[in-house]
Amino acid sequence: MENSKVLKAFLIISGLLLTFIGGATLFMPVDVKAASGVDVAGNISVLNDIRASAALILSMAILVLLGAFVKKLSYTSSLVSFLLFLSLGTGRLISILLDGMPVDGMVKATGLEFILGIVGAILFALKHEKVR
Repeated sequence: MENSKVLKAFLIISGLLLTFIGGATLFMPVDVKAASGVDVAGNISVLNDIRASAALILSMAILVLLGAFVKKLSYTSSLVSFLLFLSLGTGRLISILLDGMPVDGMVKATGLEFILGIVGAILFALKHEKVR
């Protein structure tokens, strides 16, 4: 699976999704959070924290996208992609267990993050099985 079109497609799709999420949250945090029923307007400290996390997601999105086109980055970008999605899903799951159920959209996001993380991990393992 050395030059996997499936992995490349996954990196492009996940990179674009992360770019959208990171970029929208970085530049429009009040609107993005309001869509999930979260009011952060006027809370400068929370907005600062949200924008910092969004910038991290956006920078990782760029790395993931680059890995789809720069062969030397495919290992790193596929690793980052599945770890990022599994981390987001795990964080949300921990919040559900400790804090309770959020709005429906966040529950769906949790499921999607786990699905993308698991698919990414499988693709990573298949592509890099020769490394072991």
